[in-house]
Amino acid sequence: MPIRAAHLILPILLGLLMAGATAQTTAPDRALVPLSTTSIEAALARPIGQAVRAPRTSGAIDLRGKRVYIAEYLLLFDQSGELATQTRDGRLLGQAAGTRLDDGPATLAYRGQPDIAALQALTDRGWADLQARLAAAGVVLADAGTVVREYGAVYPSTEPASRPGAPVLIEGKSGETTRRYLALAPTGMKLVQRTAAGIGPGNLSARLAYPTQGVEGLSLAMALNFSALDAGGQRVSGYNDAGGTPLAPAATLSPLMELAPAPAAALVHAHAQLALVNLDEALLLAGEFARLRASPAPAPAAAAGADPLLPLLPLLSLGRRLVSGPAVPRVDALLELDGPASARLMLYAIAAANQAIADALKAAR
Repeated sequence: MPIRAAHLILPILLGLLMAGATAQTTAPDRALVPLSTTSIEAALARPIGQAVRAPRTSGAIDLRGKRVYIAEYLLLFDQSGELATQTRDGRLLGQAAGTRLDDGPATLAYRGQPDIAALQALTDRGWADLQARLAAAGVVLADAGTVVREYGAVYPSTEPASRPGAPVLIEGKSGETTRRYLALAPTGMKLVQRTAAGIGPGNLSARLAYPTQGVEGLSLAMALNFSALDAGGQRVSGYNDAGGTPLAPAATLSPLMELAPAPAAALVHAHAQLALVNLDEALLLAGEFARLRASPAPAPAAAAGADPLLPLLPLLSLGRRLVSGPAVPRVDALLELDGPASARLMLYAIAAANQAIADALKAAR
């Protein structure tokens, strides 16, 4: 079910994490430590449940007198995407894009190098943080397995999330930007089946039984974006040429981290009520956490393995395969995350979303 979210931006300055930092890319001469389970250890060691400002939400659910369980906790991590744009004199981001010398259609794309084990550790940490915030808010949860055995599930949690060697991707579109996300859930938790339209009508008999039995199931979801693509040149590009010189053409691409609404999902979805709590704003996090560099376009399927994301492309949620090459010129960039910095920002964003969830559930009771 599509969510309704105002496209507002709330700047968050993380002084304790990045005092005085305003740039969105790591300096070219600064060593970047790749995201891995080792590089995020310091971020994972920070205490959970620390005070954090929650983003604004809209909508409400009613949990008065109900036993409530969490059916899924879905975290989406930005991994690749593209934007349709125009070349300028046959070039895009300083790169030759086809043979045209006049302006013409082109595709600006990026992709990451996912470390699913590290993202799983961050997801598990986010789940633990949510438990701490719910306990502080006085929200007591029922055991999901017990409720489902007694009354069934409106939306059964049957779908696996990403794990090392078995990624699961979900595609979404925000404005003109198409993104593909790695779908993660806490270790041992499965996800609700989704289509492009959402999670569907669900099990009617369970939907009717839940109100009479005083139970409710919840889906929780959020997305973390790591990039900003702009076709109109309104942003300064974070993309560098071979000499390390920032480029500022008509179309721009830069690292940017934000907590955003998950595509075709809500921050909180009450299953039986069909009620939603949505993020009303994206949470923009300032700080250096990544860099972009020129990258060859994804190789054909026969050369799978040359690109770290290529094996994931056939696994999109809608079951369709990506074509190996678009009909228009294409410029690709590789988004490289700095492990320690990106982990700190991701955990802050997840904590902010968790606080919004805890506030919504406390108000609902």
